[in-house]
This record gives sequence, structure tokens and C-alpha cells, in this order.
Amino acid sequence: MITRREIVRTGLLAVTGTMVYPSIKAAPPIPIPPTTTPSTPDLSAVDDKGAWVCWVGHSTVLINMFGTWILTDPVLFDNFGIRILGVTVGPRRYVRPALRVEDIPKPDIVLLSHAHIDHMDIRTLQAIAERFPNDVDVITAANTSDVIRDLPWGSLNEMDWGDRVDMHGTTLRALQVEHNGRRLPGEPCRAAGQRRTGRSYNGYLIENNGLRIVFGGDTAYTQTFASIGGSVDVAIMPIGAYEGYLKDHCTPEEALAMAEMMKARHVVPIHHATFRMSPEPRLEPITRLRRAVRYSKTQLAMQDVGEVLSIDVT
Repeated sequence: MITRREIVRTGLLAVTGTMVYPSIKAAPPIPIPPTTTPSTPDLSAVDDKGAWVCWVGHSTVLINMFGTWILTDPVLFDNFGIRILGVTVGPRRYVRPALRVEDIPKPDIVLLSHAHIDHMDIRTLQAIAERFPNDVDVITAANTSDVIRDLPWGSLNEMDWGDRVDMHGTTLRALQVEHNGRRLPGEPCRAAGQRRTGRSYNGYLIENNGLRIVFGGDTAYTQTFASIGGSVDVAIMPIGAYEGYLKDHCTPEEALAMAEMMKARHVVPIHHATFRMSPEPRLEPITRLRRAVRYSKTQLAMQDVGEVLSIDVT
């Protein structure tokens, strides 16, 4: 059910959305040809003996760590954007998601990095909450939970930079990144110095049985990842939407540099090749990353939607 708050929010986005997301205005819907259907991961092959990571598309990653299922920034429909009379108006996928809502195993934890509409997608989150009512725990950034508070979650909690929580046998720590948090024009934003009331934006360190995964969320280049300490097994880092947006988004080379700060064994590139978010050619980010990683100790784990990384510690 669409609440009154969501109706008002949708109306405001319809009027002012392109002020926050100018790239949406520059990105008309693009038909999805059959050749852009990715491979479907074999969920039956997932065991509980380590970590399993699948890039579902954009910033959506499905993770299994020793039996705990974690889903990041789920956007699982063919486009995201504003909802007007039941129709979503916004960028359309180049590549279908590797998994649909009905394919996703019940997430123990949904991790949301921030409230931008390509990361906190109401349509997808509503579908997940209604499929698993009162049975999914959600972690989101400070001052963002109001966007999805009306949905039937098992729990909904905010984490601020440096906060830690243990749930489902997994330890989560919210990481400082370099981005902005406004979902609507004029909202308080941490990037504007409104520390107490502004919408914030997180990365996350995920730890379970000695394995460490970092979900970088959405970020420009920052050295804050160096403060994690130690090394990580997998760094899930955004590499696209940088042309014209370097204040908020890193380049592929910067994404790799941040993974190297964490002494990451593997880098999983996200936030590229799925939607048209900025002017750079669709395949430029992964091409640049492939070139840069040749000279790095960090290994490129995958490059296409639907690909999987498995780490077995037995």
C-alpha cells in the first residue's frame, strides 16, 4: 500500500527530482535487448563454509557469509525513479538483474548505504518486505530510516559512522565515505555540514568467522578506508558515474586505490554498466579498472552482472 507520505514524496520528486539527479534527465529510457540478460547464479551451490558474493546489478550485491544472507542496496526492477500513478519514471537497465525479487533467498540483513533513489528503491524494498513480512532486519544510514519506516520489517535501525552491531552471527561496522545524502532538494544533508539532522551515507565492514568484506556503498575518493586496519578479503567498490560527478563518485583507479588501502585480496566493482548515470561510455569504467588492476596485488573478482566469487575457508 502506498502511504500518504510516499504520495507526497513522489509528487515532490516529480517536480524537483532532476535537481538532485540531473543525470536522470539526460538518460531517456533505453529498451532492453535480449542479449543483455545475465547469467543466473546457482543458489543451490552455495554452502555455509565461507563467503559467497554475487553482483546482482548496480549496487545490489547478494552475500552469504557462513549461512547469513546479506543484500545490499536492492534495486531489482527494470528501472528506478519516481512513481507516478503506479508507473516508474527513470533510467532503464542496460542489463537485467541477475536475480529478481522472487529469486532472492530471504535476506537476514538488508544493508542500505544511503537514501538516493538508485540505492534505496521503495518499489524493491516494499516487494521484499511484503514477501518476507516482519522477518528481515534492515540497517541504514543516520537520518534515513523514515523513508521506509512504514514497511513491515523485522527491525529497522540506523547506524552512524563508527557504530558497531552484532546480528545473525555477523559483526557490522558503519564506515565513513565521501558522498551526499539528500533524497529530495532542500533536505538537511551531512555533506552540507548538518551533522545532527542531515541525511548521512555509509559504507560497511562485514565480519564473520574471520572473513572480512567491505561494502563501499557510494563514494568519492577518500582515505578513510585506510582506518579500517588489517586486511579485507573482498572490497565491493563503486567504479562508475564519475564524469561530471567527481565530488561524489570515484574513478575506477580511485576505487582500486581505496581497495588497496584496505589490503583487499579481491575487488568487486559495482555501480557501473547497469544504468546510464553519467556521460562516460557504459563500458569505460570496467575497461579502466581492468587496465589498472594489472599492476595491483588486489585481484579483480568479477566484471559482469551475475558473476560470483566464492571463498571457502575449510
